[in-house]
Amino acid sequence: MSSQLTGKIAVITGAGRGIGLAIARRFGQASAQVVIAEIDAERGAQAAHTLHGEGIAAPFAPLDVRDPAQSAALVGQVVGEHGRLDIWVNNAGVSTIAPAETLSRQQWDDLMAVNLSGLFFCTQAAAQAMLAQGRGVILNIASVTGMLHSSGRAAYSISKAGVIALTEALGVEWANRGVRVVGIAPGVIESEMAQAVFDVEPTGRTSYERRTPLRRLGTADEVADAALFLVSDEAAYITGETMRVDGGWVAYQMF
Repeated sequence: MSSQLTGKIAVITGAGRGIGLAIARRFGQASAQVVIAEIDAERGAQAAHTLHGEGIAAPFAPLDVRDPAQSAALVGQVVGEHGRLDIWVNNAGVSTIAPAETLSRQQWDDLMAVNLSGLFFCTQAAAQAMLAQGRGVILNIASVTGMLHSSGRAAYSISKAGVIALTEALGVEWANRGVRVVGIAPGVIESEMAQAVFDVEPTGRTSYERRTPLRRLGTADEVADAALFLVSDEAAYITGETMRVDGGWVAYQMF
């Protein structure tokens, strides 16, 4: 284990699986005290058990990011137990694939409630504690779809573009008060969410690999490595920035 985050208190939303779990693992390996915030109690408890087996103490805390009262309560609980909150990672997210012309109001509202509104109110709650203590880092997990758009993903793309804009806006607003706000825009990552897309689009994996200059999908661990850098003191002069971890996806715009 490294000591990059020794003594840091970090909360990761949606950390029961995929990118969130990988980030929790990497932060724990860097000696942070990690809290797994997850809406699915079974998944959250299993993630905590898995990390415990790897020598990482990462308790599970239930959290529905759609409810601002829950995020505020979790921040209060963490600060009450540890005296501070150093890192908050907004990773929880959902995806909807549907033609824009038939997208229902419910589908739109459900997606925005998690990906954008939920992220904002989690950020607000975390920032209130961080601004009071004069330091902290908030990391938002966006997506390359917030930068480049494709059919059937209008709502998802807009939500992630909003996350990127919010990262810039709050990074600027809180910069001189000790709180950094940064983001990561992953490309196509090996995950349950990606597999759900491949289940609908059988040729998806091959086409995504061909479309990516590195000719492969990314891994959750690679996103976690970038996350560790961004929340560490090594990135102290970075704020309002969303880093692409996409194998060259956005830079390559031929087809």
